[in-house]
Amino acid sequence: MKKILLCLCVVICFATCAVAKGAHSASAHHNCGSCRSHHSSGSSSEHVYLTNTEHNTYEQRFPNCKEHYAITETTTNYYSNGTKNVFSNSTIYNSDGSVLVADCLSVAHLVYLDKHYFIINKKGKGYQIVDSQAKVLTTRKYSRMSEIESGKILVKYDKKYGIIDINENVIVPIKYQQMEVLAKDIYLTKLNGYYGVLDSDNNILISNDCDKIKRVNDVLIIRRYDKYGLANLEGSIIYDVNYDKIKKMGEYILIKQNKKYGVYNPETKEQSKIMYTKVKLDRNHLKGLVGEGTTVEVEFGNSL
Repeated sequence: MKKILLCLCVVICFATCAVAKGAHSASAHHNCGSCRSHHSSGSSSEHVYLTNTEHNTYEQRFPNCKEHYAITETTTNYYSNGTKNVFSNSTIYNSDGSVLVADCLSVAHLVYLDKHYFIINKKGKGYQIVDSQAKVLTTRKYSRMSEIESGKILVKYDKKYGIIDINENVIVPIKYQQMEVLAKDIYLTKLNGYYGVLDSDNNILISNDCDKIKRVNDVLIIRRYDKYGLANLEGSIIYDVNYDKIKKMGEYILIKQNKKYGVYNPETKEQSKIMYTKVKLDRNHLKGLVGEGTTVEVEFGNSL
């Protein structure tokens, strides 16, 4: 009898422990990160599903070109979380309806020396230039390509920027980490962490030894070794890089040297003397502090 009672106690003990262990495991499972994503409320827990699909086809006619056109088929998928994905496929046709180039992600038309060319982007092949006979004129796998002026193409290859011509001859070496359009034919560049300015013929207007070049209105503020200068958008120097501070103030440029201030007006290209201990823009009137608390209108027209 004692043996039977002992066995019953052991069985009850194991059963109680198993139930407790299971309850603890269930509790731990309920509080784990993966489970919270399923049980918590909010959009992050909702299952995202396709709600609608739209198919569109449109014809693209190229300026000054009667020999070619493109047809683009676009599929747009809409999802329950408000997002969408757009897939496009473009085909270039000859005027007789025959296919010139198919399966393009994007298409751009160029005319150079009265000949027709196309910049195409193909999946797995990147950007290419093809002629009107579908001959591929480029050899590299470019990740970006856009015409900047007739016969000149801004490209990105191996995370570097440069400029090539229609036949892939290099005009500006493909070595810059950044190329940004400043004005017609003028580019801000970044090389090895330092900034400069050049034109599309690779003429260096400001060498790549500047810590920063910032466009403000229609001028460039240059910083080099904690000194500041000013240039126009064509890279021509207005003030050499030897001032303590140059910054934007409304539509004006404030210049500081030896604890005194002057003002440059980019619109009229007028400048004041560096003679004010403080300059402020009060109801669109420039006022400068001179002497002991004397405030006067800032006068322009003087050379620095």
